[in-house]
Amino acid sequence: MRQLLLFLLFISTFASTGVFAKEQALMTMQTLVDTGQVKLRSGLMIDKNKVANISIDQAVIFYIDIATQRWFSGATSIESISVSNLIAQPQRLQAINYSETLDGKSWSHQRWEISLFPQLSGNYLIPALHVKMRVSIATGKDVEGILLTQPQRFSAHRPTAQMTNPDEWVVASAATLSQTWEISSAVKESPNRQLRVGDAITRRVLLKAPNSLAMLLPALIPPVKNNAVKRYASPFKLKDTNTRGQHLAQREESETYILQQGGELTLPSISIPFWDTRTQTVQKLTLLGKKIQVKHTLSSWFKAYWLVLFTIFSLLALLYLIFNTIKKHYQSHAYPDWLLFLKSINNKDWPLTRLYLYRRLFNKTKKLQLKKHLDSVSSNEKPNEHSEKIQTSTCSPRHLLRIWLKIK
Repeated sequence: MRQLLLFLLFISTFASTGVFAKEQALMTMQTLVDTGQVKLRSGLMIDKNKVANISIDQAVIFYIDIATQRWFSGATSIESISVSNLIAQPQRLQAINYSETLDGKSWSHQRWEISLFPQLSGNYLIPALHVKMRVSIATGKDVEGILLTQPQRFSAHRPTAQMTNPDEWVVASAATLSQTWEISSAVKESPNRQLRVGDAITRRVLLKAPNSLAMLLPALIPPVKNNAVKRYASPFKLKDTNTRGQHLAQREESETYILQQGGELTLPSISIPFWDTRTQTVQKLTLLGKKIQVKHTLSSWFKAYWLVLFTIFSLLALLYLIFNTIKKHYQSHAYPDWLLFLKSINNKDWPLTRLYLYRRLFNKTKKLQLKKHLDSVSSNEKPNEHSEKIQTSTCSPRHLLRIWLKIK
């Protein structure tokens, strides 16, 4: 009889254990959702607001919020997003954990946010994502399973016709552009001294944009096309930071210019187009350039002006050769009458001046009377008066030159 009772007790224990195991096997993640013990919400938003007009390169936040009435007993993993022309970047590496009470029940939440950046105009579809999670249930056991988010759709567009090349634009809710200048020299002198050839100027430019990606920020410093400097560009630095849920993208560029020539040098200003997603307006981020006066060294001065010096020297040498050639020529030949005529006027040798005038008259016209020739070439002049002045040596050098030119 005792053995029969033990056998019946064993049978009942085995049956109850099997029923309990069957109940446990039936407890899945979907069962927890269906019975209201686990919740999952997902959606899109922009800057904590509902999705409205979305621009190219603007951050669209895809959030996933999961909740349980007990607690999460394991790590949560979310399937990665892979959509053409869409960059998906986790905005927070860790979930936001918080709790709330609804209808007298306490809920533990995990919130995940992923920033999406459309690269082209068009429609985008975020497919259902697998969310793998593990939670504790009332029996003290853990249930692990996979839930699916709802598919999400949105459209992106080019916000302004001015955005012909989006790679050159900043798209964000705010942006700041700053720069610093640093001058270095091998010669230790007063810091306020004039810059010289061989000195170096370093320009650092920093762009900050919240709710963006560093990889999407445009190039900052324009190239300097000037032989007066040698340009050395350092590798640009990209940095994405997250402080208490606030994401900040940074791009830093640095260039060093070694001064090669003296004179005035202009380093260019910077102007970057900026689409403000808050105000939906086009703005400009600008930085002033720099004008500097560079002092020559002796070698740099010769290097800068060697062509001018060579040209001047060549002209002087050519003039010297011409002068020597003319001088040698007239050592064995007579001087031309026009030169002797001018020389006689300069020396006020009036008889000799008259001689050269009459010689020119005879050589050009075969005439001997100056008065008749002047009568024939000009009706407005007074030839008698000119002739008398020539004979009396009272004619001015200016009139003598005019008479000389009229004899043709």
